[in-house]
Amino acid sequence: MNPTTAQQSAPGAGRARTHLLYLAVIVAVAAGIAVGFIWPDAAVELKPIGT
Repeated sequence: MNPTTAQQSAPGAGRARTHLLYLAVIVAVAAGIAVGFIWPDAAVELKPIGT
């Protein structure tokens, strides 16, 4: 398989993955903030996960 053919077949695939990762991080941060405000005791117990 020619490397240039593989790159040309999916021009926006890398950008799409990066965009989804960016959105996933934003959602995770928002969920962490929500858990901290709604269930502060449970958030303290989750601290070892985030060290």
